[in-house]
Amino acid sequence: MMPKRQTTIDECKRAKNTVMSRRLAMGSSGLAVLGLLSGSTLSQAEEKDADRKGSDTKLSPQMRERMERSRAFSERMRNAESMEERMKLMEEQRAWQHRQGVEELKEQLGISDQEWPVVKPRIETVYNLVHPVVQMRRGNAQPTTEIEQRSRDLRELLRDEKAPADQIKAKLTAYRAAKEKAAQELIRARQSLRRLMTLRQEAVLVLNGLLD
Repeated sequence: MMPKRQTTIDECKRAKNTVMSRRLAMGSSGLAVLGLLSGSTLSQAEEKDADRKGSDTKLSPQMRERMERSRAFSERMRNAESMEERMKLMEEQRAWQHRQGVEELKEQLGISDQEWPVVKPRIETVYNLVHPVVQMRRGNAQPTTEIEQRSRDLRELLRDEKAPADQIKAKLTAYRAAKEKAAQELIRARQSLRRLMTLRQEAVLVLNGLLD
């Protein structure tokens, strides 16, 4: 009877060892899976971090200059000691953005350095009509365009609740005439610019709002 009992005990031990081996194997597999998942997560994080770092190197020189200029402008505005100084800084920034907008079109249109002196004046004419530089008002600063002058005249007249109808009509007519004159100037400027453009360049200018 003893040998039979011993055999049963041995079989139980072997079964127990088998179960433990399977558990260890499953545990090892689980750790391996977790390791793969962790490695995958870390790889994705590293890729995103690399993308963020690499994005700066992908910026064009114009975009980097714009970002640096914007940071410098913000710093100067914070350090400005008076409203007069802030207004001057804002005027300088807007004028720079205006010039930069024209210069960036050179690259977008694929215009060579030899062609640019011919094309640039026509682009500037249209650009100035579509995006006029707004002058900051300091004291009794005079309007810089006829439309601004006619607009100011009409606004000042309308402050008077008792302004005669004939005067309002005259100021309104003058304002409309100034707008129509500017519209005709824009039409002529666009026609002049369009003559120098290829179909692809014309499409680029339409998307930029300079041609219709």
